[in-house]
Amino acid sequence: MDNKSSVLGKGLSAIFSEKNVDVSSLSRSEEGNNLSREIELSRIKVNPLQPRDDFDEEKLKELAESIRLNGIIQPVTVKESGGDYMLISGERRVRASKLIGLEKIPAYVYQKPADTNDSLLELALIENIQREDLNPMELSDSYQRLVNEYNLTQEQIAERVSKQRSTVANLLRLQKLPVEIKISLRKNEITEAHARRLLVIDNPEDQLILWKRIVTENISVKNLEDMTKSSVKKPRKKKVRLGEIYDPYIQSLEDKLRNFFGTKVTINRKSKFSGEIVIEFYSSEDIERISDKIE
Repeated sequence: MDNKSSVLGKGLSAIFSEKNVDVSSLSRSEEGNNLSREIELSRIKVNPLQPRDDFDEEKLKELAESIRLNGIIQPVTVKESGGDYMLISGERRVRASKLIGLEKIPAYVYQKPADTNDSLLELALIENIQREDLNPMELSDSYQRLVNEYNLTQEQIAERVSKQRSTVANLLRLQKLPVEIKISLRKNEITEAHARRLLVIDNPEDQLILWKRIVTENISVKNLEDMTKSSVKKPRKKKVRLGEIYDPYIQSLEDKLRNFFGTKVTINRKSKFSGEIVIEFYSSEDIERISDKIE
């Protein structure tokens, strides 16, 4: 079995061992005991590299009730920082504990001083990527941060998180989507398969039109594949009509018709005063819907 497979799912131990970090110091107190300590919640600062921005309130309440009844079984992990503590992992437990009014929480304190704060934050981000139930957009954002802030290549990211490079590359491609679609994916309104299929469409405006239909009409991935078969990316040609640069007024009309019909519309001029309007459809339901619009 290769190294990637052997570290999959091992969390901090596997990740830190790759960076020569003494993981045992994560659970050692200053006296060397293999115990956690009680730390005031007010002194624990949220990790700025936490990949999850949105936390399900209902699930947090459920976790809070569990903590109220059973206590915190798994301490959080922190590092001393400026007299307070930087959270490495366990933000859900911290948030849930605050909901029920706890003042202190058990925590493992990472003691090794040789690592820089930047290095530790990178490790914290990778740890969260492996341990948290992140959706595809949250993972994509996390990988992009590793690229932007730590100059990691796709190969290096794949090695650190025990994934195939192609998996990392596909998630990073989601960064090319319009912001509205990214938000929708983050909210789980559409699936990663929907989002990746939208990427075969060149025009962001067309992507948005089709995305709105996915959300409002509950279009399946299979139907979406059928609808976008003719939209596989091809080299864009410069739009020229009658020997002149394409008229922006025509482009504006196309945009209005696309928004009205909810599908791709193209205006083709054949002469100065004639041409054709092409309204595309992808199913029998599309024809009915377009017909209703015309009526």
